[in-house]
Amino acid sequence: MTKETIEAQVLREMRLILTEIARETAVHREARHVLSDDTIIKMRDCLALISAREKELNEARGVKMSSRPKIGNDKSRSVRVQLKKSEPGATH
Repeated sequence: MTKETIEAQVLREMRLILTEIARETAVHREARHVLSDDTIIKMRDCLALISAREKELNEARGVKMSSRPKIGNDKSRSVRVQLKKSEPGATH
């Protein structure tokens, strides 16, 4: 196992912080976002730069980046189970 560099640690933490800010400030499509459009664009640009540098660092170490973020529509191995509410007074 190779030791992670300070640069890699900083990049990971910045990526995590920026994505957490994005999640915590997310609004419905109709609502006005609390962050300005310019700030959102700068956050996206910063995340793109972080990803590009992480890719460079991993390639230099010979590590292949194969993991991808999960999107809500991705199929998972979990099974959705429909639950029915029991009627008041019903016994099981």
